[in-house]
Amino acid sequence: MPFATTWRTCGSSRRSPRPTRAWALGLAMLERTLNAASRWALDRVGHERVDYVVSNTMTEFNRKVMPFLWTYELKAVVEQVLDEATDVKTFVLRPNQHWQGMLAGQHIEVHAELNGQVHHRCYSPSARPDGRISITVKRQPGGVVSEWLHTQVRAGQVLNLGKPRGRFTLGDQPKVLMLAAGSGITPIHSMITHLLSRPLAQRPDVKVMAQFRHADDIVFQPDLRDWGALGLPVTVALSQPQGVTETDGLKVVTRLDATQIIRRCPDVAQRHVYLCGPDGFMQQMLATLAELGVPQRNIHTERFEIATAVQPPGTDIDLEGAEVVFEHINMAITLSKADQGKTLLQLANEHGLHLEQGCGKGACGTCKLTVHEGEVCGNVLGSSVYLCTSFPASRTLVLGA
Repeated sequence: MPFATTWRTCGSSRRSPRPTRAWALGLAMLERTLNAASRWALDRVGHERVDYVVSNTMTEFNRKVMPFLWTYELKAVVEQVLDEATDVKTFVLRPNQHWQGMLAGQHIEVHAELNGQVHHRCYSPSARPDGRISITVKRQPGGVVSEWLHTQVRAGQVLNLGKPRGRFTLGDQPKVLMLAAGSGITPIHSMITHLLSRPLAQRPDVKVMAQFRHADDIVFQPDLRDWGALGLPVTVALSQPQGVTETDGLKVVTRLDATQIIRRCPDVAQRHVYLCGPDGFMQQMLATLAELGVPQRNIHTERFEIATAVQPPGTDIDLEGAEVVFEHINMAITLSKADQGKTLLQLANEHGLHLEQGCGKGACGTCKLTVHEGEVCGNVLGSSVYLCTSFPASRTLVLGA
């Protein structure tokens, strides 16, 4: 809103000129000062104390003067924008006092209001030792939010965020294989960064395999190279190598397949596998892992793409009286005729079961469960079912975490 004053001469009033360059510089300096004060408070005073002070001094004046801190919402200021690879940028963010940490591998939503419509997209953050976080975003053809982030967002801007969600997180497995393609490397990067912060004796036996299209598409290339130097086995593959066998000291191989995997990870069947990437890659890897003897229960998946439209099962499947069991909460629901054509998440909500849920589009994985018995149709990846975009398709269906 432009600043202006009214002044009176000989009985008439006129508006002052629009803000001068001095005004603009003054406002910019004030904004920098307030941002510096916010950073100092979060770093030196701490999130909990800042939250206590802010919650007890929440006035309209404070909310207008310092909206980054005096708010009930999770926000983050963009401190750096880094080029990672072709059409890939990393945004280094400093969240406000409402950030309570995350589990490595979880995702957060970025909320962007564009042309009067609010868009939500999920990205996997990586925690930094200084309390900041970073998200790495690939520019998607026709992607509304990724295009906005790449072309409009600059250092100093404030983003609205959702709180961390998702179950694509490490357990206490002793042996792990990380499989990723393209931007699917981002949650893997978060988990590996976390693991490397542990003492060596507390780390599991981990191997990483990541596939990209071309050498210019390799994301986190310096980190991948450094992980290898730290003794973490890393395999980087190119689906279209164009004769490249090494790039900036990082050796690369051809497309990942059963032969490549068994050669570099002969005990794959004894490992838990964390798999993330485009749907085509993941479907191929699921088939390959099954061929190599990896139990489905040991495969953990994450996807970022919004699921394609799915349709409920036809009327030839009579679901009246069918039972859906949610083992992880020890609850079951019996379906009625009115439940026909509803997604599993809708069924759970309407029968009073309060399950975790996120984007509602089959992308974020917050509502994802595992099929233990029975059949579903819709958005299924291996044994994982995304409740918001899937439907029961058998008389008995047993789901669990």
